[in-house]
Amino acid sequence: MTRVVESENHRYHERVKRILPGGVHYNFNMPWEEVPLHFVGGKGSRLTDMDGNEYLDLYARFGAMILGHGNEEYLATLDDAMRRVLCVSHCDFDADALELMNAHIPSAEMIRFGLSGTEILQTALRLARAHTGRNRFLRFENHYHGNADNIMGGRVTDRRRPVPVDFKGDYKGTAGRATNVMADQSYMVPWNDPDRLETFFREHGETLACVVTEPVCVNGGSIEAAPGYLELLRALCTEYGVVLIFDEMITGVRMGVGGAQKKLGVTPDLTTFGKAIGGGGIPVSALAGKREIMSLLENKKVIHAGTYNGYPLGTAAVTATFTILSRDDEAVLHRMHRRTQRLQSTLVAEADAVGLPLIVQGPPGVSSFHCRDTPLEHPGQYDFELMSKDIIVATALQRHGVLISSVSRIYPNAQLSDEDVEFFEVRARKALAEAKQSIDEIF
Repeated sequence: MTRVVESENHRYHERVKRILPGGVHYNFNMPWEEVPLHFVGGKGSRLTDMDGNEYLDLYARFGAMILGHGNEEYLATLDDAMRRVLCVSHCDFDADALELMNAHIPSAEMIRFGLSGTEILQTALRLARAHTGRNRFLRFENHYHGNADNIMGGRVTDRRRPVPVDFKGDYKGTAGRATNVMADQSYMVPWNDPDRLETFFREHGETLACVVTEPVCVNGGSIEAAPGYLELLRALCTEYGVVLIFDEMITGVRMGVGGAQKKLGVTPDLTTFGKAIGGGGIPVSALAGKREIMSLLENKKVIHAGTYNGYPLGTAAVTATFTILSRDDEAVLHRMHRRTQRLQSTLVAEADAVGLPLIVQGPPGVSSFHCRDTPLEHPGQYDFELMSKDIIVATALQRHGVLISSVSRIYPNAQLSDEDVEFFEVRARKALAEAKQSIDEIF
């Protein structure tokens, strides 16, 4: 018996949703969150809900939980920090966090800390505008850069004018968005299309303050850049005097402590970090970049404000995370990646056994599965039908005790064990058989 039972969880949720809008803390819900699971405990890669069901956590709160639940070294660091100093502007944790990031991340000549990914990305845009004296930025279809009016959702409807606009059915669209804020500030082009990119720069490059991109398009299906694409983007930004921003909120330490930029060998001018750099238990974000740009913050030409910027618990969490993950040449990350590859192989094999087309793509720390025969090459291929099939698989896995992040992302943590892999193997075939039946009935 691997299916979970959720009676107590349902009763508790009725109590919560009377006061909490929608019964959830955010609007991008997981497939399994029609009635959200309420957890009472966690250890390693496992979670326990109110009904006593045990889950393998490959959701990791949108990828933030990198060190695993109950990591003793991490908790000891946080406990020490909380007992020593809690709410001050500067403390003796600062230097360690800054120096660790500076040592490992190629773009991190200077660093500022924030609290959320959304606000730190907006600070990066502000810096780029101040540095270049230009207003517009370029972003890419199906990338995600935070919960702000000027950068969330939209699509291009006229190739002759590559600006994003609202459209019906956009799951990242929102009522209350400031009028024309996307079209007035940004351009949008397809990702992984070098010809379109070069054409765009020839026509609009001199108007750009910056380009912002995920170095791996995790939000669009864990699509890796085509060979030479990021190098081309780097070269074009340099040629036209445009600031290149990597959004490494997800890739960050998940691909390595130096981020995707170190793994891929392409260094941006600015980088935004969040989620996993705080280990998974503490909210913290960071903006890292070249001294000539970041120094605009020193003379107060550019304002970066926030009550909790650089707060002690945040910098302590960053220090613990980089210390643990960088130890012994990143041994814990290499082990996590190897075990994740076993999970991926199991998922593909069990899908094949029940006749369900399924592939896994992307680096092992930020991969996604898709119900198709070949990997996605660009985010535009991640259409409604494919997303719906992936959600069916993710929901079936949840019913058998495996939590997947939206829509089909696999986020392991540093405590993923051989026993966790075996837990997954036992549950995968039954879940995939159920998913195959549902997909056949619907499609």
